[in-house]
Amino acid sequence: MKFLISNDDGIHAPGLQALYQALCVVGEVIVVAPDSEQSGCASALSISQPLYTRKSESGFIAVNGSPADCVYLALHQLYSDINFDCVITGINSGANLGQDVLFSGTFGAALTAQLFGIPAIATSLVGGAIRGDGQDNTSQYQMAAEEIVKLLTETPLLEEMRRLPYHVLNVNIPEVHSAKDIKGRKITCLSHSLLAKPVHHVVDPRGRDAYWLSLRKGVSSSLLNKGLVLDNALNNEMLDKETETATGQPVKPADNNEPLSYVTDEEAVAAGYISLSPVRLHHTPASTLDQLSALAL
Repeated sequence: MKFLISNDDGIHAPGLQALYQALCVVGEVIVVAPDSEQSGCASALSISQPLYTRKSESGFIAVNGSPADCVYLALHQLYSDINFDCVITGINSGANLGQDVLFSGTFGAALTAQLFGIPAIATSLVGGAIRGDGQDNTSQYQMAAEEIVKLLTETPLLEEMRRLPYHVLNVNIPEVHSAKDIKGRKITCLSHSLLAKPVHHVVDPRGRDAYWLSLRKGVSSSLLNKGLVLDNALNNEMLDKETETATGQPVKPADNNEPLSYVTDEEAVAAGYISLSPVRLHHTPASTLDQLSALAL
């Protein structure tokens, strides 16, 4: 198998190193990543300035741009002659749960790959940030990387992702001490949590107002999560039609008598499970189209 990997924590991040080492055991791996941290840049592309590349001592290609820039450049110029089996981004230092995927550079890079028809997986380690002693817990990243390899080699997940156009799989590894503490895997929907304090206002030493934007979560909104499940149900028919058109494979209708019950990504990792959230792009809800079409516009 041939893999392209990138991240938003920068080319020297321990999560990227761990992912590279683990994937090298099962396939050919090429790394194209930002030369510095690019967290929170989503799928931004640099279209008003040139991009430059350099090869690091490890052989990784560093780019002076966003994670999406890295994937875009790799697919269309640097390695345009390679047919990658999968683009994997991460392993992100910290969770990417719920609405965070809208801002995540890790997710944005994976999204860029899927726009061009390549199976894409965004990976994150919950609680993977720098520890209090100033050192990264590299063993946890290694454990997370090994779990990602298991997903690719011990399950039919990658083959199934090839049949799902315009989907990105968002994977979160729970914060546990070792792999034996992981309780299993859960297919999840994205959660939605209220932000504790979206903006922090401070005054700098020169007396100027300054603002720190924050995605730190407050209490999860169960009402919004239920709304996500309902929205998913309303759009199943439209999704099935899109998938059948893109793949040529008929989709078995869902059992309407089966109760809807989806665990959220936040709930899954909190309980010690690996969260696997399929996120669909080009999401135009059929019910919303019907509702707005009925208006006299």
